[in-house]
Amino acid sequence: MLFCYCIICLVFIVGFFIQIRPVITIVNNTGKVLYIYKTESVYGVEPEPYEVGEIVKSRPRILVAGKKFKLTTSFMSLLKKDAEIDVGWRVGGRYEYNSIGGGSQGFILSSTEGVCSVSIEIQSGLNKNIIKTVAGNMCLKKIKAFNYKY
Repeated sequence: MLFCYCIICLVFIVGFFIQIRPVITIVNNTGKVLYIYKTESVYGVEPEPYEVGEIVKSRPRILVAGKKFKLTTSFMSLLKKDAEIDVGWRVGGRYEYNSIGGGSQGFILSSTEGVCSVSIEIQSGLNKNIIKTVAGNMCLKKIKAFNYKY
């Protein structure tokens, strides 16, 4: 029994100190303040009404010009099939009426294809970003960028 507790503790410690979740690094190259929004869901499934309320009420993370910020997935997303991460941003203002641009990028979590770490370099303007893959990491699930088709 003690052996089982030791194994569980060891797994928890390794999972805490070694990055096993995919990472999305946001780089602000706009010269302005960046407001970053992140949501997690299941791909192809419409959100429930309470989830929409949470999305509307969510507060953005603020990233000043020239800085980086790392986003990681939740452990619950690692357990879900077809989990999706959406990252959105506004440049210069929190809302559309006072911002000078913005954009978004979607990612699918997959066990078979993708990468463990992605960097998004955001430029000034609407949907002006550069996605770079960062090699050398190990993770449980990988992320793959995709674009919505309307």
